[in-house]
Amino acid sequence: MTPWLVKLVAVAGLLLATAAPTVAAPQRTLTLWLDPAAGALRGEMRLALPASGRFRLAPAFRLTAVERRDETLAVTREAAGRYRVVAPPGPVTVRWQGRPAGDGEPPDQAPQLSASGGLLPARSGWHPRVAAPRAGPLTLVLHTPPGQRAVGSGSLVEERRHADGITARYTHPRTRDLEVATGPWRLRERRVDGIRLRTLFPATLDAAFAETYLEHAVDFLEAFQARLGRYPFASFTMAASPAPVGLAFPGFTLLGEKVIPLPFIPTTSLGHELMHAWWGGAVGIDYARGNWAEALTTYLADYARAEAQGEGMATRRRWLTDLSALPEDQEMPLVAFRGGAEPVVRLIGYQHGAMVFHMLRRRLGEPVFQAGLRRFAETQRFRTADWRDLRVAFESASGSPLGPFFEAWLTRPGRPTLALEAVSVTVTGSGFVLRGRLLQQGEGAPWPLAVPLAVATTAGSEHRVVEAHEERTSFSLTLRDRPLALTVDPDFQVLRRLNAIPALLRGLTLDPATRVLPLDDAPLALGQRILGRDAEPATKDSRAGTPLLVIGPTEAVADWRETHGLPRPPRPLARAGQARMWTLPGTRVALVSADTREALARLSGALRHHRGRSYVVQDAGGTTLEAGTWPAPPASPHRRLGAPAPPRAVAPQRSSSPRPALP
Repeated sequence: MTPWLVKLVAVAGLLLATAAPTVAAPQRTLTLWLDPAAGALRGEMRLALPASGRFRLAPAFRLTAVERRDETLAVTREAAGRYRVVAPPGPVTVRWQGRPAGDGEPPDQAPQLSASGGLLPARSGWHPRVAAPRAGPLTLVLHTPPGQRAVGSGSLVEERRHADGITARYTHPRTRDLEVATGPWRLRERRVDGIRLRTLFPATLDAAFAETYLEHAVDFLEAFQARLGRYPFASFTMAASPAPVGLAFPGFTLLGEKVIPLPFIPTTSLGHELMHAWWGGAVGIDYARGNWAEALTTYLADYARAEAQGEGMATRRRWLTDLSALPEDQEMPLVAFRGGAEPVVRLIGYQHGAMVFHMLRRRLGEPVFQAGLRRFAETQRFRTADWRDLRVAFESASGSPLGPFFEAWLTRPGRPTLALEAVSVTVTGSGFVLRGRLLQQGEGAPWPLAVPLAVATTAGSEHRVVEAHEERTSFSLTLRDRPLALTVDPDFQVLRRLNAIPALLRGLTLDPATRVLPLDDAPLALGQRILGRDAEPATKDSRAGTPLLVIGPTEAVADWRETHGLPRPPRPLARAGQARMWTLPGTRVALVSADTREALARLSGALRHHRGRSYVVQDAGGTTLEAGTWPAPPASPHRRLGAPAPPRAVAPQRSSSPRPALP
């Protein structure tokens, strides 16, 4: 997803089964009668109870009965939301009703029903649940009144309209969790290769955007199936929510109503959510051993789209720039990523992880990488997988061990910084030899790297790859033409800390030490909104190396910069447009100012989309007039090469005239 949208996203409901048990889990059947207008539901679920007879149900609901066949069983309420059935273990039918209550919880975790839209997320207690449930087959039957529809986890089997509303039935071959969403939706549908692609949007959004979403879903589905094999469900539904969310569930995605109209969503985020049908939807995530799915989804959806549009290098450079802005004390190993909305964590789980897959693809080659993906998708379908399962799939496809590669990139925090030393050029009888040493610097060094080198010569460019597994790796390149310059990783193929990055707003948002300095009547909350978190206020005299976000009226911010003797930016911005943000190169300061309080508020809300920028200028209505980054020194090690050394002197040999052979 795009950086601003992923902050809203917590991919809930992707927690599928643990590895297949020896004995298959019994079939579960859940039937819901939903009344969104009243915010209420009534449910009936057939499930297997453990030997203890214990199960849970959120306290907001009233348990009405537990039955086995025609017998009503005695139930003990042990605590709020905790029940025990005094009966032998085995299948029972649990009946309950009530109104979901999720006040104060994030939208993706709060169970709620309303006429405008609802979501019953996994593990929010809205249905009976036993401790450590085993994965098994699920049938989900949803009844909604006229004017409302519902979508649930799995594949849509049938949907019937009748006098009392609509009844839909979904099935999932093997799952532990389930989700349901509702809304006043209109349906549009297309069938592609036997798969039902559906939009469930309110009337206005349906008329304006449903066909666009269906068209792009068709394109994504065909591309993904060509690469990964058959889509794992019988249907994929794109549903709207009044909440500001972007969520992927098995068989459907839920997108905020304010998100759907954004022109880039159907070409970017939609593909990301559909890709989750494979990674997280069909192949579950063993969160205890690390969330691999976001990295793989980012690489196979977001990056693949950029690469197809000729933007692969720009995307890699942007990822590495963002990662290089991450303070070193905020680093963590990739295997420690579980998910979450924090920008620091997401940089590791998404961009860092995607670059690991990029390096793996370059190491194995395209055919082997594709074979490994398909093997992983097929062998782990409707199972829970971890990083080890991924490694095994790629090892099986390649026939070579990949333990050192995965161990290094999963367990060591950070990334190496690359450098050159002892570079020299020598003339030989047949051309030139370029020698040098490639350095890896950083706390976790060395990492296993295949580092591209680009050599500019008098005849053009030559490209080589150096396998670097030590902190210092010597290389010797034989060249026919005279080398003029040497650049390390010019196309940003290697996961590394860049040698230089421009002064970006992201550097301040990622630094927990950043403080907000509100000038005059600028509220502290606006500065915290830009950072995306609570931050301590600073005083007008604050400097002393503290990273600062200074926010306030145009003149107050300009006066503050001059009073503190801070440098001017590379171009005049203090009074550009009606609202603006700019960083000051060589400092840890960003300035945000506007001509009016309203313009300042609009800019503050928009800057979450521009954290990778050095400056942004808006007009009074919030339209972005300019946005960009400051020039920066080269991001890759580069060495201009002087005159080559002459060839080594060789002692002359005495010449002799040929003699005839002796008889």
